[in-house]
Amino acid sequence: MSDAVATRKAEVLPVRLDPQTLLMKAVESNASIEIMERLVALAKDVREVQAKEAYHTAMAEFQKRCPVIDKSSKANIYTARGSYTYSYAPLDKIMVAIRPLLAELGLTVTWTSREEANHVVARCRVAHVLGYSEDSGDVSMPIPDPQERGGGNPAQRSGSALTYAKRYSLLNVTGITPEDDDDAQAVGAKRAAQQPAPPEPKDVTP
Repeated sequence: MSDAVATRKAEVLPVRLDPQTLLMKAVESNASIEIMERLVALAKDVREVQAKEAYHTAMAEFQKRCPVIDKSSKANIYTARGSYTYSYAPLDKIMVAIRPLLAELGLTVTWTSREEANHVVARCRVAHVLGYSEDSGDVSMPIPDPQERGGGNPAQRSGSALTYAKRYSLLNVTGITPEDDDDAQAVGAKRAAQQPAPPEPKDVTP
């Protein structure tokens, strides 16, 4: 490779700052406190940028290599106006499928949750080992009535709603969808089932 080509390539490559080296040289040259403080702040900024880049690189690789997740479970929902069934991928099965790849890429998943009046709220956070993280935002899920999802006591119904919210928050922040998830269709079916029946036609015969 000619010197001219090498020079052009060097001009294209981004310059990577090494704040640690700058700090060492500043110490060796007895730099002022003001300069040292600026270099420490620079080092912090550079680490944050590098952590963010590493996170997005890892997430891109995760989405590229994420395994196919089967909707292996069915839910039977019973309402006052009927019932419906839909398929879904359970949270535990999703985690079993993706946890090895997440770990390989230096990513971890955690949740925070809270319970409010008649619903639960979950938030999923995915963090990279270098410190940068992103979260799903709040995902709110109503606690089902006793007539829905096979009944159950209050703790069971709250736990069911929380698992559902955690599952959706995970899908939101990772950008994965288990095999054309039809939960949205299930929600539409539920709303249709809850609509009042149309009025009977009136007899207008004279």
